[in-house]
This record gives sequence, structure tokens and C-alpha cells, in this order.
Amino acid sequence: MKDSYGLMKESISEVKIVDSHEHLIPEKLRISTNADPLTIFFLHYASSDLISSGMQKQEFSSILDSRVSLQERWKTLSPFWDDIKYTGYARALQIAARDLYGIGEIGEQTIMQLSDQMKAANHAGLYNWVLREKAGIEKCLLDSLEEVQPFLFNHVLRTELDSTLFAPVATFDEFVMVNTIQGLGKLSAKVGSPIHSFDDLLRALDTYFEKVQNSIFGVKIVLAYYRGLNFDKTDVSAAEKAFNKIFNAQPADWSPNSVSNSVLMYGPSQEEAKPLQDFLVHRLIQLAERYQLPVQVHTGLQEGNGNVLTNSHPLSLTNLFTEYSEVRFDIFHGGYPYTGELAAIAKNFQNVYIDMCWLHIISPSRARLALSEWLDTVPANKILAFGGDYLFVEGVYGHSIIARENVARVLAEKVDEKSMTIEDAKNVARKLLRENAIRLFFEKRMG
Repeated sequence: MKDSYGLMKESISEVKIVDSHEHLIPEKLRISTNADPLTIFFLHYASSDLISSGMQKQEFSSILDSRVSLQERWKTLSPFWDDIKYTGYARALQIAARDLYGIGEIGEQTIMQLSDQMKAANHAGLYNWVLREKAGIEKCLLDSLEEVQPFLFNHVLRTELDSTLFAPVATFDEFVMVNTIQGLGKLSAKVGSPIHSFDDLLRALDTYFEKVQNSIFGVKIVLAYYRGLNFDKTDVSAAEKAFNKIFNAQPADWSPNSVSNSVLMYGPSQEEAKPLQDFLVHRLIQLAERYQLPVQVHTGLQEGNGNVLTNSHPLSLTNLFTEYSEVRFDIFHGGYPYTGELAAIAKNFQNVYIDMCWLHIISPSRARLALSEWLDTVPANKILAFGGDYLFVEGVYGHSIIARENVARVLAEKVDEKSMTIEDAKNVARKLLRENAIRLFFEKRMG
């Protein structure tokens, strides 16, 4: 007879996940590469652990250079891999190598075999096989219509999207963070009309939003990578004054030997630009409210190294939750490490949801602790338990396995402590991994 964990694991394995957040490149682009395991697997996340462990940036660049033999690059990576292979990021890679490609452990003796297996699988149908067949994912919220990918893929416009598998979410950072003449020029080209005034900028944002709103299922705010999340209510005159500073900026020093042959421009300082940015964030949320779109917000840990973590505290968003009570806010990454604060926020505000995207690989153990606390604190319909948050599809698979295990373990503990029956726990698992995301992103618009 199975124990409660065995019963939950079996039940959860049958749930078709609705994945709240991905960065996957188009399959057509992925299969056009040679699927080099180091170039693919270390695009991000594990790369941050390598740098954190002491790898120098030039060493990191070298392991992504497929012109160098795989064996030589592994020699560079190997001592650092020995230090990071116990982290959640590395665990997701190990699981993917094992389950998708039959590699028991990534290492010197297996790296060439892993490469061969990845190349053999790197053809049309890869995403369907990994996401649907292996990971049991029915739908992914995909960030975004237009994506900037690091290293291998550069600028990617998502013109070929499998709508049966992916539902796009849009970011509007180029509007909110614009601070140079060149930036305004790019926006003008994007929307097809000149931007010479603050009113022109607002019209451009409104026009572009209206153009894409029928094609998207949410709006994403990722500004915690650049600044704090305290978006003050700003009056029009202060925002317009900040906008005008863009036109009053002076040209930067330039010489024929500079990297670019175009004149670079100074923009307003972050302090000077903040009123404009704050105004535009409020405008963006008002547009989301008009078109009944959820707003996803990056909070907590930022990808990469050397970021300012305090920029991303979810408590900074309280004024938005209060003012825009009809907007549904999907708060990313469980706010990690501010998971307790996010529990209090979601308990307090009807329109705030907790999203565990990325969290299970940041720290599998902390994800379990947080989920257990949230289930004690927050209504079960307000927690989204999985978003892979990966550029490459193998990472999504590995992350999904960790997430299913975490949900099963947490709910089994609730059963063992008698706070849930086994049927209660199975019902909650379906909410966490599937039903809550469907209600948040799809039902209201379809209704």
C-alpha cells in the first residue's frame, strides 16, 4: 500500500500543467543550432552559479564557444561544475540529461554522449516531445511577443508561435525605460509614428497596447532589474518635465575610434527619469485594467550576478495593489527571499496571486517551506505552483520534475498531519499546477 507521498506523487504525475512563465526561443531557431550541451545548458541560471563559484567571465565565455572542442571546454568547466552540481539549477540539468537523453550524470565520461543524444533529438517536434509528452505541460505563458536572448540567439521576434502550446505575455520596458533620443527613435519606428512630445509618447503606448492586446494574455513588469519597485503616483507635469530632459540631454564624448560611429546621447539620471517611469507604469496598469489582462511582476532574486536585491521587494508594490483593485497581479518567484512578506500581501489583497515560477530551482527546499507556509496562510486558489522560466526546453523539463516532487511532498505532509484528506490534497494539487493559472489568464477574457 502506498503512503501519502506515493499517492500524491502518482496523482500529480497525471496533472496536465499550465505553466505560468517561460522564455523559450522558437523551436525553429533552436533546431537550427548544433545543440551543443554546454552552449545550451549554460545560457543562464547555472551560469550564475558558475560565476558565483569563482569562474572568471572570460572563462565563462570560452565554454560557450562551440568553435572550441567540447572536451577542451569541459576541462575549463569541470572544476566549477564540481562545486555547483548540487544546486537547484544544476539539479534541473542533471534530471533533464537523465530522463531525456539517458545520461546518468553529467561529467567528463558522458559529455560527448550527451552531445550526441541532444543532436539526435534536435529536430522538428522537439518541443512537443519535451513539453507535452515528457513534462506533461498543456500550455505555457510565454514571455513575450518580442524577446532579447543572451549569447546565442540575440533578438528574436516571435512570429511563428504554436498557439496550441504557447500563450504570449508582453513587456513594455522600451516605453517605460526610454531615456535617450535613440530610444525614442526606436519607439517611433515600432509604433509607426513620430514621438516629439510627452503626449506623443502616451499615444504611442496606448496605440501599441491596443494593437497587441488581443494577442496577449498578460502584461509583464520586469523593472526590478533596473530600479526599485516603488512606483509613485506622479502628476502629468512632473512626468512631462522628465520627458523633456531627454531632448535637453547633451551628446556624449565621441571619437572615430569609438565602438559606434553614431553620436551617443546622455539621458536623464535615474532620479530625474523616475517621475516619467512611474507615470508610465501606472498608465500601463490602467491599460491592463481596461483590457482585463493580468499583470505579472518580477520580484525577489534577479537572474545574473551583482544585482541590487532590495530593488525587488514585493512590499514596494502595495500602493499599486490598493489603487488598482480590479487588476489581478501575479507576483513572480514567490518574492524569494521575501516569501513570508508575500504571504501576508496575498492574504491581505484579493487581487494578488503568488507565482512560484523559477522558485523550485532557486532553492528546492525553500520552495517546499514557502509552499507549506502559503497553504497555511493563503487561499489555495491564489498560488500558481509552476513556471519553468527557461530559455531552453530541457531546463523546463528538469524544473517540472522538481516542482511536481515538491508539491507532492508538501501536500503529503499536510495529509500526514491531518490538515487535509488525501482527496483534499489531490484537489489542491490540481489547483496549484493547473486550474489557478487557467482561471487567472484565460477564463475572464474568454468569458
